[in-house]
Amino acid sequence: MKTTASNSAVAPFVRLSDKELKAIKAAIALVDSNAKIILFGSRVDPDKKGGDIDLLIISNKINYALKRKIRVELFKKLGDRKIDIIVVDDPFKDSFTKAAFVNGVEL
Repeated sequence: MKTTASNSAVAPFVRLSDKELKAIKAAIALVDSNAKIILFGSRVDPDKKGGDIDLLIISNKINYALKRKIRVELFKKLGDRKIDIIVVDDPFKDSFTKAAFVNGVEL
């Protein structure tokens, strides 16, 4: 992973506002406060514009129902946005999640 985006000092590495970062962290913490949140895709590339929000959540607690709860919370806080959420308990299970984990930014 590149770095941790725990505050706005790391903003060059992620193209999300403080409001978006807080909403994402809060929505996921509601269902699993120990989950790791990895932002990947175009939002970690400072040279790109726009794009959906791609999240890899590492958790052994979050099931389909809790994933839906996260989506509802994000909709309430951020509106109708294109947000892709992948939940895994082990990011090294397949090549896609491994790449997202290795190239993403932990929030």
